[in-house]
Amino acid sequence: NIATCLQKNVRDIVAFSVQLRTLQETKMVVENLGLGHQMMRYCLIAFNIVFFVAGFGLMIVAAASLAWMDGVFDFSRSDIPVSQILLLVVGLIVCVVTVVGCYGAEKENVYLLRAYAGFLSILFLLTLIGGIMACQMRNELRSRVKEDLLDFLKGWTTKNRKAFDLVQKKLQCCGVDNYTEWQNSGFPQKNASGLSVPGSCCIEALLSFDMNAPNDTCGANLENDTVIPQQINTEGCLNKLQAGIKSHITAVAILGILLIFVQIFGIIFACWLARGIINYQYSLVA
Repeated sequence: NIATCLQKNVRDIVAFSVQLRTLQETKMVVENLGLGHQMMRYCLIAFNIVFFVAGFGLMIVAAASLAWMDGVFDFSRSDIPVSQILLLVVGLIVCVVTVVGCYGAEKENVYLLRAYAGFLSILFLLTLIGGIMACQMRNELRSRVKEDLLDFLKGWTTKNRKAFDLVQKKLQCCGVDNYTEWQNSGFPQKNASGLSVPGSCCIEALLSFDMNAPNDTCGANLENDTVIPQQINTEGCLNKLQAGIKSHITAVAILGILLIFVQIFGIIFACWLARGIINYQYSLVA
C-alpha cells in the first residue's frame, strides 16, 4: 500500500510539473505576443507622426503655391491653381487619417486600424495618379502657358489688361519671351519709331503701378536701346512663370515621394498590428 501510494504521488507530481511547464510556456507566448504588438503599436504611432508632418508640409507648400499664383494664371486656361487646391485638400485628409491611425493604435482598435489601412491604400493610389499627372503636366507646361500668354498679348484690350498687368508687376517681367513682343500686340503704339509697353513693365511698377488706375506713361515711346533696360523689365514672363512653377512642383514631388514611402510602411504596420492584436486576444482566451 505504501509503495502504491508513493507511486501515485510521483505520478501526480509529474503530471503537475507538466501542467506547470505548459502554463509557463503559454504565459511566455502570451507575453511575447503582447510585447510584439506593443512594439508594432509604438512604431505605427511614430510613423503617423512622420506622416502628419509630411501632410502638414504638403498643406504649407500648396498654400504657398496658391499665394504665389494668386491672380497670376487668370489669363490662362491652365488648371495649375486647381491642382494646388487638390494638394491642399489631400494634405488635410492626410492629417485627419493620421489622427485616426494614432487613435486606433493607442486604443488597439482592430476596426479603426483596418479602416486606417484602407484609407492609406486609397491615398497611395491617389498619390501615384497625382504624380503621373504632374509629370505629364510638367512636360506640357511651357507650351500651354506660352500659347495662353501669346493669345492674351494679341487680344490685349483695356478691359482685359488687368490679368497680364498683374503677372508683369508681380514677377517683374515684360512680354512673353521678351519685351519687344508688345510691338505686335493689341497694346496701342504711340508712333512707328518707338516701342510702347504697359506701365506694368516698368521697373518701379512693383511699388508704384496702380492696377485699378493704370498709368502707361513710363513705358511710352521707348527708342534708345541703352536706356530701355533702365526704364522697364526686359525679361519675358514665360521663363519666370516656368521657374516659379518648377520650384513649387519640385517641393511637392519631394513631399510626395516621402508620403508614398510612409504610406507603404503605414499600411504594413497597421495590418501587422491588427493581426497581432487578434492573435493576442485569441491567446488570452485559449
